[in-house]
Amino acid sequence: MILRGLWERRTLSLVVLLIAIVPIASAAVGPIYSAAARTTIARDAVKAAPLEGRGWRYTTTQGGIEAKVAAFTAGADFTGPPVLGMEASSGRPGDRRAFSLVWQDGQCEHLPLVKGSCPDAAKEVMASQASGFKVGEKIRLSAVVDVEYTPTGRKPASLTVVGIYRPGPAGDPFWFGRTLFSPSGEPSQDKADALFTVPETRLETYNVSGGQEDEGAWTDYAIVSIVPDRLEGTDLAKLAAMQATAESAGRSSGDIVFSRVADTVRTVTAGTGALGVPTLLVIAQVVALGWMLLFQTVGDLVRARGAEIALARLRGHGRARVWLFALAEPLLLLAAAVPLGLLPGHAAAGVMIGALLPAGIPVAFPPEAALAGVAAMLGGVLAAAMAAWRTATRPVTEEWRRTPRRTARGWVLDAVVLAVTAVGLVELLATGLITDVSGRSSGALAVPGLVALGVALLAARALPVLTRRLFGVTRRRGGLGPFLALRQVARGPVAAGSVIVLGAAFGLATFAVSAWSATSGDYAETARFHNGAATAITVRPVEPSKLIAAVAAADPGGKTAAPVIKVPGPPQLIASDPLRLAAVGAAWRPDLAAGTSLAQAAAKLPAPAEPRVWVRGDRFRAEVAHDRPPKGWTMKLFVTFRVPGQLRPAQLPLGDLAGRSGVHEWNLPPACRQARCELRAFRGQPVPPEQFEEPAFVRVTVTGMAVREQGRWRSLAMPRWQANLGQRDGTFAITMVDNQTLRPATYDPLPPAVAVGPIGTRVLPGLDNAYAGPVRTVLASAAAPGLTDVGVLMNLEQADRMAYGVHEKAAYEVWTGLTDTAALERDLERQGLSVVSRRHVADLTASFAGQGPGLALLLLLASALAAAVLALGRTVLALYTSARRRGYELAALEASGAKVAALRVALLLEQVITIAAGTLAGLLAGLVAARVALGRIPQFTSPPVTPPLPHEVAVVPVALVAGAALLISLLAAVVVSELLLRGIRVERLRDAPA
Repeated sequence: MILRGLWERRTLSLVVLLIAIVPIASAAVGPIYSAAARTTIARDAVKAAPLEGRGWRYTTTQGGIEAKVAAFTAGADFTGPPVLGMEASSGRPGDRRAFSLVWQDGQCEHLPLVKGSCPDAAKEVMASQASGFKVGEKIRLSAVVDVEYTPTGRKPASLTVVGIYRPGPAGDPFWFGRTLFSPSGEPSQDKADALFTVPETRLETYNVSGGQEDEGAWTDYAIVSIVPDRLEGTDLAKLAAMQATAESAGRSSGDIVFSRVADTVRTVTAGTGALGVPTLLVIAQVVALGWMLLFQTVGDLVRARGAEIALARLRGHGRARVWLFALAEPLLLLAAAVPLGLLPGHAAAGVMIGALLPAGIPVAFPPEAALAGVAAMLGGVLAAAMAAWRTATRPVTEEWRRTPRRTARGWVLDAVVLAVTAVGLVELLATGLITDVSGRSSGALAVPGLVALGVALLAARALPVLTRRLFGVTRRRGGLGPFLALRQVARGPVAAGSVIVLGAAFGLATFAVSAWSATSGDYAETARFHNGAATAITVRPVEPSKLIAAVAAADPGGKTAAPVIKVPGPPQLIASDPLRLAAVGAAWRPDLAAGTSLAQAAAKLPAPAEPRVWVRGDRFRAEVAHDRPPKGWTMKLFVTFRVPGQLRPAQLPLGDLAGRSGVHEWNLPPACRQARCELRAFRGQPVPPEQFEEPAFVRVTVTGMAVREQGRWRSLAMPRWQANLGQRDGTFAITMVDNQTLRPATYDPLPPAVAVGPIGTRVLPGLDNAYAGPVRTVLASAAAPGLTDVGVLMNLEQADRMAYGVHEKAAYEVWTGLTDTAALERDLERQGLSVVSRRHVADLTASFAGQGPGLALLLLLASALAAAVLALGRTVLALYTSARRRGYELAALEASGAKVAALRVALLLEQVITIAAGTLAGLLAGLVAARVALGRIPQFTSPPVTPPLPHEVAVVPVALVAGAALLISLLAAVVVSELLLRGIRVERLRDAPA
């Protein structure tokens, strides 16, 4: 019986099935896409993390490293095979340097061989080129001794050098960020490059550790790396558990696990947290739209069976059987639609993931997808139940009327919905009821759905009122077509329902397009300022003067490249050549800087003209006059130099002050013999006696300076000095409190700077993030190139003159307006700079779009546009079905003399009015929602402090969506009208009423 009824109404049944499938598929897309987005966030976080944040280095001195690592990585399919190794540390007799004796599986593939071969037997080692060892040379380490015992004890084992290697790239992930050797080939005075051996060396030696002789005293380690392409969003819990185990290993077993995966876990958690709430709200709105569509479509199916249901009631069937008979067909169709909808939902999600997310992201099917599909189907169940209740309680005679009586829509349901909508908007916008991990009001993403629903309900109520206002006009002019169309729109429940569906769907679609266009603009603007220029080329750290000189040589015209050093804050510091910044087109907006252009701002940041104090030679001498040091006190005198090739300053001890004057000298660093070093400062250090009554205060005046070069002393001209004790004659004080430093007046002590944010008199970091001081704000701007937070833009020459060195976390970059930087990078390499990477504005923009909020907005955009298309199709179908049910009425009109042209106009105008009203209501609702919610919705995982976000909605995408909707609606109305006209025949009047 049920199957026969479905076959009899196969067209309508098929339509119901198809319309049920689409919302179910759309609802399932959200969780599938969300799971893939979480995987994207996790993988991107791992790829962007430093080496130590992409794995663990598990070390133990108790053996059993393989079993421990196997237990540590159990169930973690996202880790690669561990790289095993062992090491021991020891000095050499008569050598102050510490040597590491290391074996790491696969080491020879990462150590370029200069001479000899890799070790393959016990007690064979490979030394670095910078160590000075020769192939065949014997090395003895104090802590690595022979197994054989002699009368005088065990002697250091003889290790044979069989190969010489050159250090490989510093960033080679194989070493897990360890400093086993100096990439520059210049080991420090206290630590030599590692010696590499084989595991057999361990079996034929003892390692003397803490007075114990034990062949097992070596340190075993294993490097466990995370393979990003294996990591999925569902692995976050396992990743966090592994890091917790790593952190507790030292407390429970004495093993040590070194890693920065905790930072990576926090980054992933922040990203997925910023994705979770927005995605849930998007899915909820898509499910709600599905409910609306199914509510009307399934209701049509039940109403189409009204005569049969009435007949069942006349035959005396009980209420339960009547309800079962009424609900059987729609429930069967809805049950079949669930699996049929989940399959295309999975396929559609795969297409979205392939188009919107990076390649290689797996398309999983989480349980939440099935739940979302079932939730979307429940709207049809509710519609079937309500439609069946109306049909079962409606008078039987009404079911056989050719033209149903007009029934007024009640205001109760609409009033309740509008009240709930208003309350929801107030809660979401005023109180921020729903927030994400960034603290932004994620609940603002629910605003478009509420606004669209409210506007659609009001439009559905307003449309009949407005059409009735035109009744009088159609009585006097316009012909039969408008007369019939306006009355059908005014009395037809289908028109009101279609306006609600269209208004809600197109409202959400308009908001989605508006939000994505505005957010894309915000991403581009933020990326432009944060990147600084079109392309930022990262280079390896060098001293600032070398960076400036290299860029000047690579770009002698000063139009292509600008040197930049970025020091993290807060406050942040961007130090560059302002004139070059203006020439390369660095990010700048005059409207954010009181109308000042970047060229004008650059003119406010001049470089100091005072010459620096340069020395070149092998020994430095200073003549000083001073107060007599108090009895028992020792006053030490130091001089500080900036040495070429070194980022940190060199502080030389000139000796202790005695009497009232003296000549003090010390050897200069070896690099000062080949290149100029810069005198930066004199300072003293008081050393008090064990007991003293008053702190010492000793005035010191530098009266002369000289440098020895090639055995001859040369006097240095005395520079202008910065003021100390109110004087500029080279006088400063050595004291325990407010100890002073004497520095040449080669820099402005209150340097000019472009300030972003509330700087005021705050102390700002210098290049070395030490000896910081205030700046003189010459221009206040809401944003400046390279700054991501409160900070300043300063002349690099000025910043370098002030600083003693460069902060270890400083970033060295070359900014350019070019997008193809290959030629510039070759020129920089020829000038001695080592290019590490490059970052384009587009890369940074894409990274913002790949964060949780951006991925949620992509889901909203795709889902809303699909829902709008579905709503439009469903509306056209509903109008077509409604007109077909009026076929007897239209045939009667034709028989009474109505012309086909008039009926065509009536049908066409009815559909155009309904569709246009719904589309325009949606357009208005979407724009209102965009105006209200755009400034509140989350766009970034961590909202940027600068620049100010414009939130500008692009007109073209919104116009394209609205125009395309209206054009398609008009074409559909024309086609449907013609199809309906072909079905109108006068012969239908001969058919007896059912």
